[in-house]
Amino acid sequence: MRDQRRGRRLAAGLAAALALGAAAVSPASADSVQFDYPVKPPAAPDYYADIPGTEVTFTAAAGEASYLWSRNMTAVAVSALAQGDNIGNTFAVRCRYANGATLPAGTETGAYWAANLVPPGEAALRPTLRWLFIAPDAGSFTCRLSVTAYSSIIHSGRQVTMRIPAGAQLARAVYPSAARWTLPASGNAVVARGTTASTLGYTYTASATDRVAIVLDANVSTCTAGSPICGGGTPAYQGSSAETWIEAQPQRPDGTTCGAPLKSAVGKWTISDAKHHQAVTNTLYATRAQLGDCTELRASLKVRNTAGNPLNIHAGHASERISASRGVAFNY
Repeated sequence: MRDQRRGRRLAAGLAAALALGAAAVSPASADSVQFDYPVKPPAAPDYYADIPGTEVTFTAAAGEASYLWSRNMTAVAVSALAQGDNIGNTFAVRCRYANGATLPAGTETGAYWAANLVPPGEAALRPTLRWLFIAPDAGSFTCRLSVTAYSSIIHSGRQVTMRIPAGAQLARAVYPSAARWTLPASGNAVVARGTTASTLGYTYTASATDRVAIVLDANVSTCTAGSPICGGGTPAYQGSSAETWIEAQPQRPDGTTCGAPLKSAVGKWTISDAKHHQAVTNTLYATRAQLGDCTELRASLKVRNTAGNPLNIHAGHASERISASRGVAFNY
């Protein structure tokens, strides 16, 4: 758990630092006010509550890319919770036209980060959301942070309230070159214990600027015994442990390579049955010198299941065409 918290703080700090190299940086949203939201039963219809004060409105040309990331976002329980009172929370960045109209059908509208809050050992969740909005046409757009919460403990009149303390922000930056990709539904994979999966593969063409950043974030779940999401889990294990990192091979357009692959720091994750699911965040930085005379980076996310039950990598889109697992690359 300590590794997860350290990794999230590091990722958030690095993402914020990247904005300093942006070609154009919009002011972040104003600090949000304290926001309370209810926990719903799992069978309740999908819904998101927008976090007041996190809206960012901007004008963009058709195809213009805006890097968006969350700042200072924490979720805590207001109601008293005991062991076993696990609360699922899904946080999302969501975009639409500034007049409130939805984006055209088929347009990816955002990305999500999900995990259970597991009391009493865990008092807060600190989500790190990073995503690239690509304007479907020229116009004015509004993006904001949203949240939904759910738990099987919500029945027989019980009510539970969660809280986003004041200070959450959504930040936006525009870089000289940027790309986004989402793991398609066909890319769903189950990673067996002792094996490593390679996912979210993409070839990014770097521009002439000195530095490149690659962000690969995935939502994963442990395959509990009898899980309706993924098979292979047994009661012999209570969760999964994993390591994740980015590998990026510099290459030329013809596929020939320049040196060995570049590797990011390794993130370590423990996903208990109670935790159930977790967003894993990963960032790699490269310089033009590291690319040699290559102009491309072939990037992928490595997911190693080090112990426990199989691990499911979420793919495709959730409701409102919100990305489950995705990549972003940009020059800065």
